[in-house]
Parts: sequence; structure tokens; C-alpha cells
Amino acid sequence: GSAGLRAFGHPLLGAAVTLAGTDGAVLTGRLSAAQQPWLADHVVGGSVLLPGTAFVELAVQAGDQVGCGRIEELTLSGPLVLPPDGSVRVQVAVGEADGSGRRSFTVHAAPGQP
Repeated sequence: GSAGLRAFGHPLLGAAVTLAGTDGAVLTGRLSAAQQPWLADHVVGGSVLLPGTAFVELAVQAGDQVGCGRIEELTLSGPLVLPPDGSVRVQVAVGEADGSGRRSFTVHAAPGQP
């Protein structure tokens, strides 16, 4: 709270912040097979990948934060690979509404702590 974040309480996302000067938001979380054991069930080619349905869930949660209740299109440019040990930090960003009310949505990931 003192850093401007508010607790989010979602199984994949733990905190959210509204972007100053805009109506966009960023939600953050940490993904790991140890913390979310069901993720370990999604193995492709020997690697644990975040399933597409989880990306949809991230988009829905981000949209709900800014009053956007519809996903028009979701394109995955590459897989989000989870390490066998440790975690991945994720940031889910939803941008400002354009003239037609549409918003951009991005997911960024970086290695987390072991």
C-alpha cells in the first residue's frame, strides 16, 4: 500500500496499480509450478508452458480493473516457459482506451527468484 500497489488476491496476480495520468493499469504476479502446481500439468516438448487459457484469465482480470469487459482478440507471440525450479515474474499491462474504447494488453515476464 505505501508503494502505491494494492493487493489483488488472485491466484496468478498478487498486486495492481493504476497508472498515474492515464486510465491504464499494471497487475503483477509470480508464477511457479511450486506455488501453482496445476501449471506443471501443461508440459509441451518437455517444458512447462503457461497455458493459453491462463493468458485469457490474465486479460480478463486486467480488463476488469479498468472496466473493459470484452476480449476482442488475443494473439500469443510466443510461449511463456516456466522454469523447472524457481519462478517467473509477470507484469500484465492494459493501456488507455482509444477512440473506440479498445485497449491494448501485454504480458511481460522475467526470471524470478529461485
